[in-house]
Formats: sequence, structure tokens, C-alpha cells
Amino acid sequence: MRHDRMLTRVAAAAPGGTGPGPDFSGRWRNELGSTMELAVQGGSITGTYTSAVSSGGGPVTGALAGHVNGDLIAFTVRWPAPAITAWVGQLVVAGGAEAIETLWQMTTNVADAEEPTKLWQSVLAGADRFVREPPSP
Repeated sequence: MRHDRMLTRVAAAAPGGTGPGPDFSGRWRNELGSTMELAVQGGSITGTYTSAVSSGGGPVTGALAGHVNGDLIAFTVRWPAPAITAWVGQLVVAGGAEAIETLWQMTTNVADAEEPTKLWQSVLAGADRFVREPPSP
């Protein structure tokens, strides 16, 4: 219940009526060379995410879906292997350059027989900074 009260206070204190948010549409790249292609319609995002790093050693692509609210963004990627990653973040502009600063969590499947001892290993967490790539000529 405490979490619900905190969310209510945050929502009440959040500024409203700030006008339309930024357009997140386009191609973005993070510090590891992973890319995402975003299409935004209303407050919904769809696209693809290609991770430059994977347990298999090469790139892997997954379907991306999420939401925007002003300059805030949240999205998930469903990977071909049994894993899902979720990012939340905010668009920042510094020196005229756009970046999305995010935190992420990824959950992977643990075999049923190993769940009692290895479930804690199934969630990883980190941060990513995505920069907008210029449109292709």
C-alpha cells in the first residue's frame, strides 16, 4: 500500500499541460552499439531492438513495444530466447544533442528444477544511454 501512496503523491506533484512531448521516432544507438528503431503513434511505441551483445556472441533482434508520456519512455523487448528486457527513462537534451537515459532489467528463464537455488540469477540490471542517429540519406 505504501507504494500506491507514493505514486499518488508523485502523480499529483507532476507538472501538467506542458504541451506535446518530443518525437522519439527514429533510430537510436547505445554505448555498446545496440540499436533500436522506434515508431511512435500517440503514446504508443513499436519497433525493433538489435542487441550488439548476446550470450550467443553475435547480434540478436527482438520486437519492441512501449509507451511515451511527454519526455518519459518505457519499453520492453521480447527476445527470441526465453528472455525479456524492460527499459524506463527520459529524453535529455544537452548541447543540442538528444539522448535517452535509461535503467533496464532483464529476466531470463531458469529451469524449473533449478528455481529453488538459481532464481536470483534470472534478473540482471543496468543502465543505457541512447543517442539519436541521423536519418539515412
